[in-house]
Amino acid sequence: MGISGATPGDRARPWLLAAHVAIGWGLFTVFILHVVSGRNPVWDTLSSYALSDGGVGLLGAGMIAIAAGSAALLGALRAAGHRLGPATHILFWAWSSGLVAAALFPASYPERFNPVSGQIHEYACTVAFLSLAALGWTLPERLRTHPAIVRLTLLSLGGVLLFGVSYLMPGVLPVGLSQRLALAADIGLLVTIARAVTVVVPANPRTRVSGGKPGALSR
Repeated sequence: MGISGATPGDRARPWLLAAHVAIGWGLFTVFILHVVSGRNPVWDTLSSYALSDGGVGLLGAGMIAIAAGSAALLGALRAAGHRLGPATHILFWAWSSGLVAAALFPASYPERFNPVSGQIHEYACTVAFLSLAALGWTLPERLRTHPAIVRLTLLSLGGVLLFGVSYLMPGVLPVGLSQRLALAADIGLLVTIARAVTVVVPANPRTRVSGGKPGALSR
């Protein structure tokens, strides 16, 4: 059955637009939360910003928007013809689901004590951080070996290790700063992958041929 002769790049553009808008909106929301909260970004984790007035809503909205943008990025990769293995799909969804779960279940603090929600929040954040740190290694070879993606993958891995050290030994490193560095590397990796989606040509793009006509597509 023939379908539109749009190129993979054309098919990926709506997904990429959705990814950039969602991630951008998520970052803007988190920025506003920093402006209005009055907390210390060097020592206070993002989770603690939920204690500010309206913090739960702003933080949750930002995390869910970034998760939605990440899911759209996965759609862009598929639409562009990149052949993704099961590990890549699992890690994309683990990252996105972890963000959503962390948004729906805020961290527990003495001012807002809820140990069950706090446990879920911690596990969800751990899954999200570790998933994105591993994501770059599972991409198709032409993406995985792209110099910018290699650098951001290493930075993402280094960021999660740095955050882990500061979280387990808070007196050694400022936990808030290390968390933000880890998140900056993660977002940088997502944006870099988005930029490479239509630039890096898939090794075996998913093309469909109909009636032997060049450019025609079919199932």
